[in-house]
Amino acid sequence: PTPSPPTPSPPTPAPPATPEPPTPEPPTPEPPTPEPTTATPATCTPIAVPNPSFEAYTGTSGNPFNLGQIPGWSSASGSPSIFGGFHLARSAWLWSYNSRGESIFAAVPFAVGATYEVTMWMQTSNPNGQVFVKAANGLQPKYSTSSWFPSIASQQTMFSSGMQYQQAQEITFSFTANDNYAQLWLHPYWTGGAPQAEMRVDNIRICMVGGTPEPETPEPPTPEPPTPAPPTSAPPTPSPPTPSPPTPSPPTPAPPTPAPPTPVPLTPEPPTPEPTTATPGTCTPIAV
Repeated sequence: PTPSPPTPSPPTPAPPATPEPPTPEPPTPEPPTPEPTTATPATCTPIAVPNPSFEAYTGTSGNPFNLGQIPGWSSASGSPSIFGGFHLARSAWLWSYNSRGESIFAAVPFAVGATYEVTMWMQTSNPNGQVFVKAANGLQPKYSTSSWFPSIASQQTMFSSGMQYQQAQEITFSFTANDNYAQLWLHPYWTGGAPQAEMRVDNIRICMVGGTPEPETPEPPTPEPPTPAPPTSAPPTPSPPTPSPPTPSPPTPAPPTPAPPTPVPLTPEPPTPEPTTATPGTCTPIAV
């Protein structure tokens, strides 16, 4: 008989895999909101400007800056005048035309690298001209009324502008000194003729905002003394010193005993002869 083929058993299904639970991601914290801060304004150290409003006035002449009647200020050219002030009684009045004019200066120090803030009241005429505010060295008081501007090598223009200040107003500007200066110099400038360019200034204030100090020359480092290397061999054992025999001191000689003086024998005086009566005798001649 033909054998029947074996009936295959159905495969046993594998149990379903158990899914792993997802790992939760940690929450990202929000950055804290910064507290609002108030900026601290830069410190501005006042710089002394002598007689800043020209109120100190010791005379009544028409050339007070030439005659030294405005304490702290001098004329550098021309014959500057005193005029009515903007907030007090006085101001300085200057003019220029044909590249000449009046200028004034005062002793105000400026340090190289420092930044300064300058404030003043100003009024001008003739918008074609210019106003100049400068730091300078070498200006000399002008006692004559010559209106030629001085020519000096050491100067820096800290402010220059057209004459747009037809109405008196307060202006403020800043500059950084490129050298050490000792003077503040003010003047208008106009190359044309009439009408002349005019300028009035008053109530000048200056303060130092900050600056880069000149680098200090570093001192050379002091070299450390070299550490001596340890000896490679044992140091020699010093021999004990051989004592020198003591040098005998010479005996102190005893002082000599003085010998007693030898008595000198007395020489007896010859007896005085009795006077006799000489008997004449023979006298023998001796050859001479």
